[in-house]
Amino acid sequence: MIPIFEQGSGKGIGHSVESFLERFEDIAISHIKDRRAKSIAFVFYDYHDNDFKKVLKDQGVFANLDRLSGSNLSVFYMHSGSDEILSKFNSVLMNALGVDETAKTPCVVFCKATSEGFTDISVVNLDSADLVHGFHELYGVIEAYINRVDIKPQKKYIAWVKGSAKFVSLEGLKALVRELLRG
Repeated sequence: MIPIFEQGSGKGIGHSVESFLERFEDIAISHIKDRRAKSIAFVFYDYHDNDFKKVLKDQGVFANLDRLSGSNLSVFYMHSGSDEILSKFNSVLMNALGVDETAKTPCVVFCKATSEGFTDISVVNLDSADLVHGFHELYGVIEAYINRVDIKPQKKYIAWVKGSAKFVSLEGLKALVRELLRG
């Protein structure tokens, strides 16, 4: 689990949305090349989804998900108290990964990263936002992805959706991020 902390006013630790998005491809590819992970995942959520924010902020949940993902999966999520920042982060990355039409927050987007771009993009829209059920749902989804289990959950809770893009090139992603950050 890798939280992305918003700096706020350009000072302090962490990345601004712009700096993370500008460096994302380098960060993702380095995780794969350095064998810190075999795949990449993003957890997207909405600012108004208070229960799901509690799930991500809970130290016990974080520790369990971090142990589960281990060296198989680098899971990124934006840790911010700003609706504007979360909306921008979600919009830019979902659009760049080609899942903006199918992904609904909260959700997890999984992909493989190579020096050429991102492949095998898939989306899981999450339904349970409260602390207990949200944790179990998120844990189950990540565990199923890591183990490549064809889970047969109740459709009410988990629905796997393939991304519309089969491949997203790094150059295309960079151009899209630059364009979206301009305005």
